[in-house]
Amino acid sequence: MKRNSLILLMGLIFLFASGCTESNESVPDDSNSSVPEAESALQSENNTTSKLGEDHIVRLEKYGVIRPSELELSKGDTVSWWSDKRQGNYVLVSEEKLFPDEKLLYRVPFTYTFNEIGIYHFIVKDLPGMNATIRVN
Repeated sequence: MKRNSLILLMGLIFLFASGCTESNESVPDDSNSSVPEAESALQSENNTTSKLGEDHIVRLEKYGVIRPSELELSKGDTVSWWSDKRQGNYVLVSEEKLFPDEKLLYRVPFTYTFNEIGIYHFIVKDLPGMNATIRVN
């Protein structure tokens, strides 16, 4: 009887302690089981149509990977770049100078709408092998 009470008490302490944090900001974990709502709304696999065009996601992942590295859009489509790098930052550079170099924070998207037809190239500063090409028709 005492053993069951002790196990129950330990379980309640664990539940209470796991719910107590001092952070005012919630940071999503890396697992695919809990995707932030804003991110799931912009999933490139399930592109949504807005008033101006479709929304797409380009992910800057660990180990120098950009997914997708090539993307074909229509004029008026929007791309959101997401960094999955927890420590440090990636700096996104538009070779055509569409915008100033953009520091990407972990899971904070940078969004740009393509209003001109053309081929655009992007690299990550100090990682030239980490690049993407976007074609706008």
